[in-house]
Amino acid sequence: MAAYRAWARAQFWRKGTRILVNSIPKAGTHLLTAELARIEGLQNSRLHLLNTDILEDKLDNSANPAMKLDRIASAVKTVRGGQYFSAHLPWSSGFEQILREENIATFFVLRDPRDVLASRYHYILGLKRHRLHTFFADPSRSEFERYRLLIEGHAGDPFMRPMVEMLAQFAPWVESDITLTVRFEDLIGARGGGTDEAKHAAFQRIAVHAGIAADRLPDDIAQAPAKTATLRKGKSGGWRDELPREVQELVEETCGPTLRRIGYSQ
Repeated sequence: MAAYRAWARAQFWRKGTRILVNSIPKAGTHLLTAELARIEGLQNSRLHLLNTDILEDKLDNSANPAMKLDRIASAVKTVRGGQYFSAHLPWSSGFEQILREENIATFFVLRDPRDVLASRYHYILGLKRHRLHTFFADPSRSEFERYRLLIEGHAGDPFMRPMVEMLAQFAPWVESDITLTVRFEDLIGARGGGTDEAKHAAFQRIAVHAGIAADRLPDDIAQAPAKTATLRKGKSGGWRDELPREVQELVEETCGPTLRRIGYSQ
C-alpha cells in the first residue's frame, strides 16, 4: 500500500478532476470506487482519510466537529489529477472549505440507514479484529441487545456513537452545494434490487459532477455489478426482512425525523 501511494503521489503530470468519495461506514463507498476504477482515465490514489487521524475528539457529538484541518489539507494536496480518494468523515465547515478551495469533486454515498444498521451488525459480529467485536459479540448479549447498542450507542469503553447522532453529523453533506449525493439504491442496479435505468442516470450525474465526458463511461456501466470485497449482500431494502420488528420500531422511535431529513420514509 505504501509503495503504491508513493507511486500515485509521484504522478504530477496527471490531469483531470480530483474526486472524493465519502460516506457513512457500510453505506457503499467501495461500491462507487469500484465503478470509478472502470472509467477510463481515473485512478485510485489509495488515500483514505481515517477518522482516528482526522477527528480532534472521537467523543465530539457536535454538528460541526473539530478536525485536524492542516492534516486534511496536506493529504488532499497529494492527490493528483484524475485520481480519487475516500473517507468516512462527518461534515465540518472547515473540511468543506478545503474541498471547495481545492476544487475537489465531492460525492456522498447515502444508503438507507436501516440497511447500514443490518450490514454493520453482521460486519462487527463476523470480524474478530474489529475494535468492537469482543464487546459486541459477548455471548450473554441477545440479538436485540446488540442492535440496541448500535442504535442507542455506548458512552463507556468502547465508545459507540448513537445512530441518530451519527446521522445528524453526516446529514449536512446531503445539503452541501459542493456535494453530489449518490444513493446506494441507485448504484446497485437491477441485480441488487434497484433498476438499471436508475444506475445509468446516477452515472450520468456522476460524470457531469466530476467533469468526465459521458463517452468515457463503460458501455455496461448500468448492467455490470461492481466487484467489492466489503459488500455483504448488495441489496437495497433488505432491512425489512433482516431487522426484527422491535429493532425497526426502535430505529423509528429514535431516528425517524432524521431518516426523513435525508430522504428515507418509514
